[in-house]
Amino acid sequence: MNEPTKLKNQWELCKRKNPELLIQLAQLAKELKSYGHKRYSIDGLFHILRWETRTSTGDLGLKINNNHTSFAARELMEQYPELEGFFQLREQRARGNWGQIH
Repeated sequence: MNEPTKLKNQWELCKRKNPELLIQLAQLAKELKSYGHKRYSIDGLFHILRWETRTSTGDLGLKINNNHTSFAARELMEQYPELEGFFQLREQRARGNWGQIH
């Protein structure tokens, strides 16, 4: 069995700190899909969510790490069958400590 990476553990912590995160991302993705988008960038959804939450957080918006986008895309398509194939996925490979300095 593969041990969770530091980045995966950080993603799990991010979800605990932001329990509405996947729900909000799913709502955005479903809305875009309803407008006819067959695919969309999960990175773009992270940026939209940061923009939309800037007033409620009182600063620059929701604090979510760009390194978590691949985890979010996979979980969204797993939890919301209607979003299957909406995000393009690549093979995840460990790259030493790159992106896992925090």
